[in-house]
Amino acid sequence: MKHEELFEENCAVARASAVLGERWVWPILRQAFNGAHRFEEFQRGIGLARNILSDRLNTLIDNDILERRSDPDGGARAHYRLTPKGHALFPVYVAMMEWGNHWTGLTAPPVDLLHKPCGHRMHARVVCSECGEEISDRDTEPAVGKGMFIHR
Repeated sequence: MKHEELFEENCAVARASAVLGERWVWPILRQAFNGAHRFEEFQRGIGLARNILSDRLNTLIDNDILERRSDPDGGARAHYRLTPKGHALFPVYVAMMEWGNHWTGLTAPPVDLLHKPCGHRMHARVVCSECGEEISDRDTEPAVGKGMFIHR
């Protein structure tokens, strides 16, 4: 199966992977979540070649994750902003950060997240939307959803 064929799968994970599975997407999103808006800020934070960065930014724009806006100061340079769809990826980003901090051989997390309203350093948790209990893969099972039998 080719990467772009993932878009045709009747599977949310496969379709998300079609957009988010390219290796430079998450470093670009990291920069956006950390406040980068200009092309140069993304490039400086990642060190990616200009042509590849431009291509990946365009892909994120095409998928409505980032949007390109004109410079609010009236300059010629574009600004890149997360869309609502892009902001919705923040919990995924935090979960990846937590996993990376624990499982990739780091001696300590290079970055902690500070929860601004309470002032504490925080860790991500996945909880049941109904009862509020923390969940793991052992606590869930797949159930047929409404989209299972929708054919294109």
